[in-house]
Formats: sequence, C-alpha cells, structure tokens
Amino acid sequence: MNKKTNKIIILSLIILLIMNILLIKFDFFVEIDSCVYYTISKLINNKLTILFKFFSFLVSKEMLIVYLLIILGYSIIKKKSGGLAYFFIIIINIFFNQTLKLIIRRPRPSINPIVIENSYSFPSGHTMSILTIVGLILYFIWNKTKLKRFKKIIISITLLIVSILVMISRIYLGVHYFSDIIGGIISSLLLLSIIYYFYNFKYKTPYYNNK
Repeated sequence: MNKKTNKIIILSLIILLIMNILLIKFDFFVEIDSCVYYTISKLINNKLTILFKFFSFLVSKEMLIVYLLIILGYSIIKKKSGGLAYFFIIIINIFFNQTLKLIIRRPRPSINPIVIENSYSFPSGHTMSILTIVGLILYFIWNKTKLKRFKKIIISITLLIVSILVMISRIYLGVHYFSDIIGGIISSLLLLSIIYYFYNFKYKTPYYNNK
C-alpha cells in the first residue's frame, strides 16, 4: 500500500465512522438492529449459548490482560522490540474504544441479555479487539514469515471466521446492536490504518521491527 492510498483509506473510514454515529443518533438503524437481533435470537439454545459465550470470552477483559502479559513477557525474554509494538497497539485500541464509548454514550440494548455488560454500547469493544489482534497477526504472517502461501490462506480464513463468530456472539448474547458491530469494524480498521501510516510513512518504521 502506498502513502496516497493509505491516506484515502483513513479519510474514507473517518467519514464512514461519522456517518455511522449520525445515523445512530437519528435512529436510522432501529429497524435494522431489531431485525438482525430477532433473526439471531431465533437460534438461541443451550449449546449455541455455550459456544458464543466461549467466542465472546476470547476477547474479554481477562483474556486481553493475558494476551498483553504474554506479549510483554515474550518481548522481554526474546529482546524483540516488535513485541512491544503488539503490546502498545492493543493498549491504544482499548483506549480508543473507551474514548468513543464515553463520547457517544449509547446505552446497551433494552432487551433481556444472556450476559450483563455495564459499560456503554457503541462501538463494540470485542469487535475492535478481535479485529485489531487478527489484523496484527495477519500482517505478521503475510509480511514477516516464510510460511507457504496455502498455509497463510488457511490461517487467514480461520482467523476471519473466529472474528465473525465473536461479532455474532455479541448480538446473540444481547449486549450489542448490529450497528455497534459495524462501528467496531470501522473503528478498528481506522486505528490500524492510522498506525500503518505512522509506522510506514511518517516515521519510516516497520510494524514488526525484530531488532
């Protein structure tokens, strides 16, 4: 990706995020959110609930702490500065999500949720976290490993499927609107695009510097 394309993507994502927020404020998503939730809610059963709770737990606060500790420990033991990039990008993602939540202040869905969440609803933190983590892994796999193309494709597809299941789990569990998920996708892609710009063009520093 060249610098101009990167800037266009960033600008486009900013516009999409603003549009997403405005459409939510003007209740444009009410019918869409309801339709998506009630379609998914028809699938609710004990086995699926266990499954979606598991996928939701993969990027819970507890698991994010575990991931951060593993990354930090690996970076210190192996003396790889690239690991610290993982660490700080995930921290930035969490901060960005919480900032947007406090600015928008959208209440959680007014239904009987399967799990309870007390923070604001928009954008979905789980969506942002899983896409940020998967985005970083995919960048690493495709740019910093010597895996065969077939293996890269299989890993990529698997990670994308996991991401989708995490997103669906948040609607299934009744803690997010469909439009929260859309906001999470846009916000995560925006964050990754901005970081890509600063690391590759502004400061001429690769994402995963292994020195």
